[in-house]
Amino acid sequence: QAQGKVRFLGNSIGANTNANQVDASTTVGVDVIQVVYNRLQREPEAEVFPSCQRQKLGVLARVPLASGFLSGKYKPGHTFPADDVREVWKKTDRDARLSEVEKIAATEVPVGLPMAQWALAWCLRHPAVTAVIPGCKDAAQVHANAAAAR
Repeated sequence: QAQGKVRFLGNSIGANTNANQVDASTTVGVDVIQVVYNRLQREPEAEVFPSCQRQKLGVLARVPLASGFLSGKYKPGHTFPADDVREVWKKTDRDARLSEVEKIAATEVPVGLPMAQWALAWCLRHPAVTAVIPGCKDAAQVHANAAAAR
């Protein structure tokens, strides 16, 4: 940074609950923290986000669609291809997540709004979150993801 070769420095922290990782990052001049954050994984709200806000750090929310669970495409009982990491997770854990997603869809997502778009906007509504990092497989998903910022 001092030489002008790097404009901003970021760190992807592993623990969603440990503000000490944020503090350690700032000792080396980090400007932004990347952390897993979505409607199903809200742990950063307790310690990490307040620490980032106190230190005026940017926050990049990664996995904002909870590995596709918040896309609205899957229902309890869904099986994924054998080479998909989600298939390795215990069936009971998958079904519990998918049941929670069904409840969220029924009680929190406005009628007519695509769930994936809602999930991205949900992350962005937190004042600590600067941006989300959604995955996308085609141009249509890029456009749909961008619509969440409106």
